[in-house]
Amino acid sequence: MELHEAFVGKKLHDISVPAAVVDRAIVRRNCLQMLQACDALDVDFRPHVKTHKTIEVARLQVGEPWRHAAHVVVSTLAEAEHLFPYLIECQDRGHSVNVLYGLPIPPSTVRRLADFGQRLSPGSVTVLVDHQDQLRHLKLFNEITGYPLCVFVKVDTGYHRAGISPASAEFSNLVARVLDGGDDSIPIEFGGLYSHAGHSYGVSSASQAISLLIEEIESLRKASETIKSLHPKIAHQQFTLSVGATPTATSLQNLLEWNAGPQAPEAKQTDALKDCIHQVTVNHDRVELHAGVYPFLDMQQLATQASPSASKPSTGPGLSFSDVAFTILTEVASLYSERDKPEALIAAGSFALGREPCKSYSGWGIVSNWGTDSTVTMGRSGWQVGRISQEHGILTHDPSMHEDIADLSVGQRLRIFPNHACVAGAAFDYYLVVDSDLPENRHDEIIDVWVRCRGW
Repeated sequence: MELHEAFVGKKLHDISVPAAVVDRAIVRRNCLQMLQACDALDVDFRPHVKTHKTIEVARLQVGEPWRHAAHVVVSTLAEAEHLFPYLIECQDRGHSVNVLYGLPIPPSTVRRLADFGQRLSPGSVTVLVDHQDQLRHLKLFNEITGYPLCVFVKVDTGYHRAGISPASAEFSNLVARVLDGGDDSIPIEFGGLYSHAGHSYGVSSASQAISLLIEEIESLRKASETIKSLHPKIAHQQFTLSVGATPTATSLQNLLEWNAGPQAPEAKQTDALKDCIHQVTVNHDRVELHAGVYPFLDMQQLATQASPSASKPSTGPGLSFSDVAFTILTEVASLYSERDKPEALIAAGSFALGREPCKSYSGWGIVSNWGTDSTVTMGRSGWQVGRISQEHGILTHDPSMHEDIADLSVGQRLRIFPNHACVAGAAFDYYLVVDSDLPENRHDEIIDVWVRCRGW
């Protein structure tokens, strides 16, 4: 309530900086487009909350009230605990609730996870495993909650961050132990396979992203077929094959946009993806997509060009600045016209913007044309964050623009598109919410404050 009293009704030009700003209208569009794409292909969706860490965006990701399962991924137990009131609300409405802890389970977290799961219905918690030694630590969960823990085996499909190769003997041995509960017959339930295509951040087109998605689904489908051939008793049991990352998951959205003829490359790729999903169902399994940064988007996602714009009318065939919901509000602290090339100092450095690179340019953030005299409609002001330290950001000319460089003045407020929204948001306790669907004279008005969780 104190945050609402402090900010709601004020304009962005009137508040202290740096601040994290979210456009609710864009978040809503991005979330809706993701759900529509999953429905069109009849696949399940499990949103990741690690980027925003708020109840408000989780609601939009799940898609109330017309979806009936509140299945989410968290990267920290703090995220799960923060969502607890919302999950109880969903559970009380009769919706299926499941929280997947998105790292192969660290043993020290089991007790806290069980304390969380004890307050939810049986079957509400899922963990990942990718090593046999993790299993013996899971017994504690059942002892505290009284119900078995659902387990997904984390599969490495090429990213090599976490997971086990499905072609390895270790994979077959791990699955066998999960199915029989390990040496101590631990009460656990095998739910399926999970992978993360983090290497999809290197793609540069929707076609590349969809190709990676097909490869990822195929890898898990073949792994599931192998499991069922080795264990005939579960041959007709339905497992979930959970795949994705924002570039691959959002690439599905192109299927809603492509209206090409049957001989076009896009049509052939669409047919290949649909056939891939169909083969999963033939094996009695179910495809589930997961993604996290797509409600906000950022410079890294724009660089992939994996999904179409959710803005209508869109400014082009792919993502644009009009699809980025998250910006960092800052101000010009000083100007340096005497340098070889003009530069400016902003009161936002790596602690506010993060220090994640982007493959499409060499800077640390793009200055939008909001609040400037730039007439360029593509969202750029002609400035970028060229150098960065903890609390200092140095603005330099954006080399992609050779004219219409906005004039700057000391004290001027600016909004920065960060390279990686997950990292940039981590410095802030809350988001100041605006809504570009409101009348234009209210676009800069703060209409809400969304509190994000912190810590682990």
